Amino acid sequence: MPDGIVIDRTNNTVHISRTYAAGVDRAWWAWTDAEAIPRWWGPQGWMATVYEMDVRPGGRWRFQIAPVDGSAAAVRSVATYKVVVPRAELAYDDAFADEAWRPDGTDTFPTTVTFAAAGTGCTVDVAASFPDGAALQRAVELQMTDGYAEALDRLGSVLDTQDNPAGGEQTMSTLTSADGTTIAYEQTGSGPAIIVVSNVAEDHTSVAGLVTALAKDFTVISFDRRGRGASGDPQPYDPAREIDDISALIDVLGGSAALTSGSGGCGLALDAASALGDKVSGLYLYEPPFIVDGSRPPVPADSVEHLEALVAAGKRSEASEYFMTEVVGVPAEYLPMMKADPSWAEMAAYAHTYAYDGRIWRGLQDGTPLPTDRWTIDAPIAVAVGGNGEAFMRTGAEALAAILPNVTVLTLAGHDHSAFWTAPEPVAEQARTFLLG
Repeated sequence: MPDGIVIDRTNNTVHISRTYAAGVDRAWWAWTDAEAIPRWWGPQGWMATVYEMDVRPGGRWRFQIAPVDGSAAAVRSVATYKVVVPRAELAYDDAFADEAWRPDGTDTFPTTVTFAAAGTGCTVDVAASFPDGAALQRAVELQMTDGYAEALDRLGSVLDTQDNPAGGEQTMSTLTSADGTTIAYEQTGSGPAIIVVSNVAEDHTSVAGLVTALAKDFTVISFDRRGRGASGDPQPYDPAREIDDISALIDVLGGSAALTSGSGGCGLALDAASALGDKVSGLYLYEPPFIVDGSRPPVPADSVEHLEALVAAGKRSEASEYFMTEVVGVPAEYLPMMKADPSWAEMAAYAHTYAYDGRIWRGLQDGTPLPTDRWTIDAPIAVAVGGNGEAFMRTGAEALAAILPNVTVLTLAGHDHSAFWTAPEPVAEQARTFLLG
C-alpha cells in the first residue's frame, strides 16, 4: 500500500494524506479550477476531462477519466458538492455515471477533502467513504486507493509549478489584497512597469502572448482576477475590491505602473486608473466595447441578474450562450462551432465572472452617452481600435476622448477585435510606442 493511505475497515473509509510545499490557496485552486483538474486528476497514464465544475453546495462536478493509450474504457462520474468552505473543506458525493450523465445505480462515495496549513506549505487530506465493507474491499481490489495516491502525487508537480507561456516553468507568486483575498500573479521582463488586465471569463494565461511581447521592454505583471485561476473569490462580489487588487499589484512594482487591457477588461482598467490617481502612469486600451448610441443593440438591462440566475442554477454553458448572443452580439448560428471548441469549457467554468464584469460595465453599454462624472484621469490614455473592427467600437473610443483629457484614439490597421489575444506583437508595439514614446 502506498505511503499516506490508511484503510479504516471499522468505518469503511479510506484516508489519503499528502503534504506539499505550496500553500493552501494554491491547493484549493487545483481542486476547484476546471482548467487545473486535467493536469493531475486520475492515476498515472490517465487523462481527465471536465464537463462541468460548479463549486458550491448543490453544484455538480462532471468529469471523465480515460487511459491515454486507449487500453480501457472511459469512466464517467458525477459529484455533487455538499460542503464548500473556501480554502478549508470540500465535501461531495461521488457516483459513477452513464453516457447521459445519470448515476448508473452503483455505489455512491461520500468524499471529504480538507486543506490545512503546514508551515509554509499545506496538507491535503482525502477521506472517501464506502457504503459497506464489501464495497470498500472492491475498491481496494480495483486499486482505487492506489489511483487516488497516484493522483495526489501528480498534484504535487502541479502545485510546485505552473506552465509559463514564455517558455519553461514558473511558480506563481501571491499577495494578500486589502480584504484578505489571495491574488495570484506572475512577473516577468524588465523596464517600466505595466499590468495586463485580463478579460471576462479568462485567467492570466489568456494574455500570455501579449505578456511575452511586452516583457521585451517592460516589467510586466499578469494576474488571475478574482474568481479565476489561483486567486480567491469571496462573496458577495464587489467591483471595488478588484481595484484594491490592482493597487496591491502596483505596490509590488514599486508604486507606479501603466495598465493595459482589451475588450471587457478595459472597464476595470479605467475605474482603477480613476480611483488610484498617480499610481497609474498611463493606459493602453484595446477596443473597449462602449455602446453609446443606436449603432448596435444595447446590452439588456437585466443581463447581470439573468446571468447570476443561470449560474446559480448550474447552467453555466447556458450562461455562456446568453452572454455571447445577448451581450457580445454573436449570431446564434455561430454557437455550435464555438461550443465545439475546447475553449468553451473554460468559458463555462468561469461563467460566474460574466456577472462580475457586467456590474463594472453598467451604464456603459445601454446606448446612451458615457457618464461625465464616473472617471477623473489625468494620465495619458490610448484607445486603440482595429482597422477591421466594428464601427461602434470607434464611436465609443471617440466618446471617451470627448469626456476625458489626454485621450488619443489609435487605429491598429488590418486587425479586428481579437488582436489583443491573437496579434500580440503589433498590439505590444503600439502600446510601447504610446507609453514609452
